[in-house]
Amino acid sequence: MDVVARPDAVTISTIHKMKGLEYPVVFIVDVVNRRFPADKSTYSRWLPAELMKEPIRRGAYCTTRQDEARLFYTAMTRAKRFLYISGAAQQPDAKRPKRPSDFKVRIDNTGISSDITLPDNLEYIDQKRRIDETILPTSYSDIKEYLICPMGYKLKKLFGFNPAVPELFGFGLTTHTIIERLHQKNPGRAPTPQEVTDLVASTFHLKHIFQSNDTLHNPGPYERAFNSATKIAQNYVSSFGQDFERLREDEARFEITIGQAMVSGAIDLLLKRDEHGNILDSHVIDFKSLDAPEDDTPNDWIDLSLQVQLYAYAANEVLGKNAKTGSVHLLKEQDVNARVDVPVTDCAISAAIDNINWAVERILKNDFPMRPCRKKCDHCDVRRICPKVAQKFTSDAVPPPIHVPTQSGQAQIKAFSEFDEQE
Repeated sequence: MDVVARPDAVTISTIHKMKGLEYPVVFIVDVVNRRFPADKSTYSRWLPAELMKEPIRRGAYCTTRQDEARLFYTAMTRAKRFLYISGAAQQPDAKRPKRPSDFKVRIDNTGISSDITLPDNLEYIDQKRRIDETILPTSYSDIKEYLICPMGYKLKKLFGFNPAVPELFGFGLTTHTIIERLHQKNPGRAPTPQEVTDLVASTFHLKHIFQSNDTLHNPGPYERAFNSATKIAQNYVSSFGQDFERLREDEARFEITIGQAMVSGAIDLLLKRDEHGNILDSHVIDFKSLDAPEDDTPNDWIDLSLQVQLYAYAANEVLGKNAKTGSVHLLKEQDVNARVDVPVTDCAISAAIDNINWAVERILKNDFPMRPCRKKCDHCDVRRICPKVAQKFTSDAVPPPIHVPTQSGQAQIKAFSEFDEQE
C-alpha cells in the first residue's frame, strides 16, 4: 500500500525505530533535564534480577549517561537539512520549571543557532500526491475494508493501526489448507474417515497458541480448535463427497486490472471436463471458516457475494475457466446448508466490478469519510481511536447494488447500507 498515497503527515516515532533512516526535517522534543538525558537507572523489570545477571552485567536494561548520549547523537543525525531541538520548562507533572538538557547546553556552546523561526526563502507550494502511480496494487481484502468504512481503511491500511492478533488467528487458513490437501491426495474419490483424521493430524497448525500439557484430561484452546477442524473436515467429506469427483484447481492465482487497480488473489475452482480434457464449466467456491450470518438480511452477504463475483470475473477474463456458477461454503455449517449459491450472472459481476472501481477512485482521491453505524462500529478494530462522526463522500456518485443470495436479491455496500447519520 505504500505506493498508493503515503499520507502527507509527520512521522512520530521513538529514536530507536529511526536508526538507519533520514528525513529532511527532524524535531527532537522534550529535551530537558532528567528527561533527555534520563536519570541513570538500574534493572527493574519483572524477571528476577538473578536470572538477568549476565545481561545486566553487560549494561542491558539499564540507563547510563553514555547510552543517552549515543541515543541523542542518533536522533540528531537523522536530519538531512534542518534539525529542531525543543523542550518545555513548564510541564504538568513538574513542581518547578525544568532546566534545559545538558545535551542542548553543549550544542548551544558550539555556536549553533537557537533561533526557532523558519529559514528564509522557503517556497510554499500546493499539496499534491507524492507518488504518481496510476495503477493501485491491492487485494480484495483491502477493497472490502474501504467498502465497509473508508475511515477504517485509512486508519488501518494507510496509518498502520493494526488490530490485536486474536488467539485463534490462523484457524481459517489451516482449515482451508486441510481441505486443499484432502483434494490433492484423493483425486477422483472421497477420502475415508480415517484418511481425513490422519491428514488433519499431520496438517493442523496454530502458531499463536501452545498445546496443553495434559491434552487428555485438560484440553486447551489448541485442542478444541484441532477437534473443530477435524469435525469440519469430516462433515465436508460426508456432505460434499461429490466434489472429489470433479477436478479441483486449488488456489489458482490471478492478477487483473480493474480500472486503476491491479487486483490479485487466488481462486478455488471445481472443474468439469469432457472426455478430451476441455473445460465444460467451472464453479468458483469460496471456503469460509466462519459461522453463517445470524439472520438472512442482505447486508450479511455483501462481502461474501462480492468476493465470489470478483473471482468469477477473474476466472473468466484472466484464467479462461468459463465460470458459470459460484458459491460460499461455510465450513462450520452442517450438511447441504453449508453451501450457499451466489449470483454470478453478467449483471451481478458487472455490479461487483463497478463497486471495486468506485472504491479505487475514492481511495486515490483520498476520500475517507467516517461512516458510523452501531452494528459495525461495536466490533470495529479501531473503534477507540475513531470519533465516529458521520461524514459524506466528496462525490455524489453511488455504486450499484451488489447481487446477494437472499429474497431481496440486492444490497448496497456497507458504507451506505450500514450508516447512521445520527451517530
